Amino acid sequence: MNLDKAGVVVVGGGIVGVTTAYFLATKGHDVVLLEQRELAHGASGRNLGFLHMQNRHGDYAVKLTRAGRALYDDFADILGPAFEYRSNGAMTFFYTDDQRRVYKEFVEARIADGFKAELLDDQAAHEAAPILPPDVIGATFSPEDGQIRTPKFVRALAQECRRLGVRIHENTPVLGLLRNGSKTVGVQTISGNVPANRVVWATGIWSTMLESEGITVPIKAHRLGAVLLAPVEEKLDKILNGPLAAKQYAHIRNLPSYKDEYFTSPSEDHSQGLEHMECVAKTENGNLFIGCPMDYPEQLDDRMPAAGLKLAIDSLLRTFPNYRTLGIESAWAGLVPATADSLPIVDEVEELPGLVLATGHVYGNLAGPITGRLVAELISGEDLSLPLDELSLYRPSLAAPVEGVIRY
Repeated sequence: MNLDKAGVVVVGGGIVGVTTAYFLATKGHDVVLLEQRELAHGASGRNLGFLHMQNRHGDYAVKLTRAGRALYDDFADILGPAFEYRSNGAMTFFYTDDQRRVYKEFVEARIADGFKAELLDDQAAHEAAPILPPDVIGATFSPEDGQIRTPKFVRALAQECRRLGVRIHENTPVLGLLRNGSKTVGVQTISGNVPANRVVWATGIWSTMLESEGITVPIKAHRLGAVLLAPVEEKLDKILNGPLAAKQYAHIRNLPSYKDEYFTSPSEDHSQGLEHMECVAKTENGNLFIGCPMDYPEQLDDRMPAAGLKLAIDSLLRTFPNYRTLGIESAWAGLVPATADSLPIVDEVEELPGLVLATGHVYGNLAGPITGRLVAELISGEDLSLPLDELSLYRPSLAAPVEGVIRY
């Protein structure tokens, strides 16, 4: 029994899958999109929506994310205000002279790499973000950063996909591939088969289920938590990052003044791989949004661990003790797929002609939309906006195992 049939079937209803379906539809392809639960159920519905350009490094990664970042201006014209797109930049605040020294070098290095960045003193930092506590002595400012509400973006673009003729089937888990010999000719779902000429696999960390098809996708899950709190009156129109995230990024760890001890917290439990990427933002409704406790679950478990929630709340109350009575509206976690080189995998699978991988996005809010465009160009036989060699499933840099604590 067939559920549907298509020229291209896209598996996965997150930011990568929906943008892929959109760009394919704009090029005239007959598209079906399948999602095992509801749209944006996975990582796309469980993050803070940051468009963080400031910590992208490496020539290709910067080109990829700049291209993805630019697409949001186009999507804002198409979708209007539906996804809370803001382009007000991001700040990373700090408390000590040691941290200031490192972040001064960070700003200088970012400017040398062609980014816009500046180092703010105490007064300028508090003027830019009055919500900051008094013991903050300065901050970096990166005006190229922005913010969206990712689940709202995915759902709004899905509506545009439907308008373009894409059939979207939610609550429809895919059980496996349909094959004619080695060739991929569609997928099997719990509701019936979907024959197709091409299959795009865009399921994030759940791409590991392709092991059952004989395809190894070299990604590892790490879990990022988020907490949504009640509205606050203090003005905050930018993303705020605390200093602890510095240790996650190679281009910061390699700075001359950097030392791990400048960027650790007693609340972190490194023996269990529990770390904190402290960040704070506000939604358009004024709710305080905080994150991100992070760890590395052995199983695909997207529940917030108790220790992670405690870490996030402890950090909030240490930074903003005046919020100790602020109500918690919800808390959740998402599983983000990481590769050994922190670049996604966008490639045709040689062993199974007809199957295209679009997965491994550790910064999917930026790289997701441009991935959708690249996949649509690839399937359409068009010139590519960016070369795909560095995103190949078969690139040597994926050979290293992704183990232990992940660093970008």
